[in-house]
Parts: sequence; structure tokens; C-alpha cells
Amino acid sequence: MKLGFSTLGCPNWGIEQIVEAARANGYEGVELRCYNGSVDLLKGLGEFRGGPAEFKRRLSRAGVEVCCLDTSVRLTDPDPSPAEGDRMVDLAMALGAPYLRVFGGDMPEGESREACLARAAQKLAHLGRRAAQRGKRVLVETHDAFSSGASVGALLDTAGGDGTGALWDLHHPYRLGEPLRETAVGIARRTHHAHVKDSRKDGGYTFLGEGDVPIADLVGALHAAGYRGYLCLEWEKMWHPELAEPEVALPQGARYLSELLSRLGIPRG
Repeated sequence: MKLGFSTLGCPNWGIEQIVEAARANGYEGVELRCYNGSVDLLKGLGEFRGGPAEFKRRLSRAGVEVCCLDTSVRLTDPDPSPAEGDRMVDLAMALGAPYLRVFGGDMPEGESREACLARAAQKLAHLGRRAAQRGKRVLVETHDAFSSGASVGALLDTAGGDGTGALWDLHHPYRLGEPLRETAVGIARRTHHAHVKDSRKDGGYTFLGEGDVPIADLVGALHAAGYRGYLCLEWEKMWHPELAEPEVALPQGARYLSELLSRLGIPRG
């Protein structure tokens, strides 16, 4: 497995700081969620001197890749337009990102669950086909109304597997109370990217290993299912400014995950 970190943990950083942190701490990849204080990556990277292609080259020269591109697309939103998702597929092409993250979203009031799921599956199928044509894949994260592996698996079943898959945020199904075995049955073999974070049941987020999320069990289950992708640290500094600075959190996360993989006998890379 490889190690990556989401820029959600360093929301105000520019490319120089991102590259420096990746190289200094042994991260092979960066997941783009925000850049220079904004989650509007289409605008932010569009204004980057040289554009997204130059951004990719700057990372590549440092031996770092964009391991996932995070969109704000919520499949259950009433707006049927896939426009943002389509533009993000194009951005993923320019950045060389293999995956795009989308949210399943919440269930709008006043609408049947069946109708909502049908619309979500239709949007996902459209984006999946478009991504597949470009050698990419759209991943539904375990989040919101789709925090369980069972719900994400059902959505993927309805949408079809052409260019689609799961992003297993290890935190959310556990917090929801879904047994690990059920999560694994739902999505483990369809997982292409994974988020790692830790928290306490009676409090907020913690450094990895200081909460009660069974990270070792979850990573072990992923590996047993054949997963060989990224473990991506998602330090939610953007949404929780009270959390420790990225200069502290990113080194801690890299140390913890490296030691964990070594302890579990899981090779890097």
C-alpha cells in the first residue's frame, strides 16, 4: 500500500508546501480537496500559472502523484445536471488523477427513497461511463446517507460497474455501527481508495492511534480483500480549524501508518 494525504488537512497551502510535506514525510500521493484556502479546485487550479498540467508536472518532478481528485458532487441533490462532475472528469485528466470522489448525499425531504436512489444511480452511471472513456473511475465515499458499506454497495449495484467504485472512509461505517464484516462484504472488493482518520466516541478527531477507531483491523480487512491502493490521511483541518496544524498532523500520520503497515506485514508501494 502507498501513503497519501488529503489537502483538507492543509487547506491554505500552496504547491511548494504540499510538495515539501510529501517528500519530507514519505507520502507518495496527494488527494486534492482544497487549494490555497478554497474547495473550488476548478477555479483554483485553473488560475495556477501553467494550469493543471503544470501543477501535475510540479508534483511529478518531486515524485508525488495526485492519487484522487475530490469533487463536491452529491448524487442525491435534486439538480439532475451532471455539469460539475463532467468538468471534474476533465480536470482529473489534466492532473493525471485516476479517481474522482463523489458523495452519495442526503435524502431530500418530500421525495421517496426509491426516486432519490434512482436519480443518484443515474447520475453515477453517467459519470462512471464518462470517466471510463478516459481511463478514470468515479468513487462513492462512505459518507452522509451512504455511510455504510451496504448502502454504497447497493448504489453501485444499481448504477453498474462501468467506471464506478467505492471510496472506503474507514471512519464512517465504524461510527455508524456497521460491523466490519458487513462493510467488507458490501464494498471491500470494489474499494479503490481509502481514507484514514481517528476519533473518540465521546469527543472529536484525534491523531491516528489516539482514538478508538480500530484502524489496524480495518486496514487488515482491506488488505485481505486484495486492496493495494492508497491509505490517505484525512485530517479535517478545513472544517475543524481547532485541530493541530498540518506541520504536526502530517508527520504523525505518516509515522503511524508506516509503523502499522510494517507491524501487519503489508508491503509499501
